[in-house]
Amino acid sequence: MTDRTRLGIRILKAPEHALTSDDRVLVGSGRRWSHRYSRRTLTVVVVLTAALVGLFIASLLLGDFTVTVPDLVNTLAGRPPSRLAEFFVMERRMPRALVAMTVGAALAVAGAIFQNLTRNPLASPDILGVSNGASVGAVIVLVVLRGSLEQAAVGAAIGAIAAAALIMVLTIRTGLHGVQLVLVGVAVAAIGTAIVDYILTQVFVASAVTAQTWLIGSLQGATWSDLAPVGLVLMLVTAVLVAVGPGTRIADLGDATATSLGVSITRQRWVLVTAATVLVAAGVAVGGPIAFVALVAPHIARSLCRQSSFVASALTGAVLLASADLIALYAFGVPIPVGAVTISVGGAFFLWILVREGGRRG
Repeated sequence: MTDRTRLGIRILKAPEHALTSDDRVLVGSGRRWSHRYSRRTLTVVVVLTAALVGLFIASLLLGDFTVTVPDLVNTLAGRPPSRLAEFFVMERRMPRALVAMTVGAALAVAGAIFQNLTRNPLASPDILGVSNGASVGAVIVLVVLRGSLEQAAVGAAIGAIAAAALIMVLTIRTGLHGVQLVLVGVAVAAIGTAIVDYILTQVFVASAVTAQTWLIGSLQGATWSDLAPVGLVLMLVTAVLVAVGPGTRIADLGDATATSLGVSITRQRWVLVTAATVLVAAGVAVGGPIAFVALVAPHIARSLCRQSSFVASALTGAVLLASADLIALYAFGVPIPVGAVTISVGGAFFLWILVREGGRRG
């Protein structure tokens, strides 16, 4: 085992029978704490972070109102060259860019949790019915109760939580095992879709169009007030994931082994499902049921890192949604809902996964 000491922190390379040659372990002074990491994953995280910074800067510069790099630097430094520059950078573009990144990260982490929990690479809030529950809640508020878009966000959060609660109740006897969870989730998703379709056929066309626009997913009008709730939820769930992280890694060895090592598999699964549901509720409440980010981002992160990583998944989701939002704003002459872009990209990616899996089995 090699040992390098930097600033009181030792970097250990464990024997090959314990970890892969790509893994390292950080050990604090006095061995009071340790953290295992992969050099490849660390590289991917750094690259994704750099890409996210680039997208953030592009989001602040691009638009009908021209903002030069010097103007941007001065505005961020508190010396805006004009009131218009300050308005477009600080009040229009920056909150929308940060909301896109935060919502993308929240949906991606939720998708990674569901995929790890079910051991199913196709599991996501879209497939399992949580997003459909959010859609039902929002449509009821918008169409039946004639509420505002702000009130629809509350309805979406309640609908997502209700759908997840229903799934938990229906799978309580099986202990949230992967296959049963997916099957029940697909059934709940189908019921949610049927309810939404029925409601939309019973209202005036104008109300149905408003609801349908929200159902596609959009970041139009995102403000600083939208950033706070989803950002707070993401931080709280991050703390939960750090707390259950050791148990999650042990659970990868199998239920029997994890139980023999003292890990409560059932309780851990309930905690993870609750965390993922809260993330989906917060993300959908802000941006609507933006499709496929939760499904695609964990796949891309796993392909890049060659292992599961919530951090890499979060950064991938943030990059995906930030990129999709720029495409939705500037690639088609007129702005379109960001959900239309993610549906197109995600649908193609979904078909590619199916073709690849079919080729492997063939």
